[in-house]
Amino acid sequence: MALITDPFHTGIVVADVEESMAHISAATGLTWHSLQSLDLDLLIDGEVVSTSVQFSYTVEGPVQIELAAGPEGSFWDFDLYGGLNHMGYWTEDLHADIAALQAGGCELIYGGASEDGGLQGFAFLVPPTTGLRIELIDVAMRPAFDNWFAGGEFG
Repeated sequence: MALITDPFHTGIVVADVEESMAHISAATGLTWHSLQSLDLDLLIDGEVVSTSVQFSYTVEGPVQIELAAGPEGSFWDFDLYGGLNHMGYWTEDLHADIAALQAGGCELIYGGASEDGGLQGFAFLVPPTTGLRIELIDVAMRPAFDNWFAGGEFG
């Protein structure tokens, strides 16, 4: 059984990231890191699928809020997956934690595709009794986030 102990963020899928950032800031005073737009390849059922996503994270923590939006039909499509979407956790062993969660009944939905068609960087899984996903983020990606959070570029 995987022991997930390093929470990172709560992910919310929204229709428009900038508009949602403004509304949440006005209501709560929370502030945001710069808006990011990424093209990425996902591994879904053994197939590589190209998509895009826009996202931002709150500056305040300790568990940050992520707002994300993507094209129609994607995993970040508000009409399909809007609202509270996932809990994000750092992992030091992505593949072992995926296997442990699967052994506990979770279904692997998708993850980042490597150049050789394997899984890398992050993965989304869903427990059998909830719609709330678990995102595992490889700690190898932490420097990209740290650089972005410090005011630099993501990645």
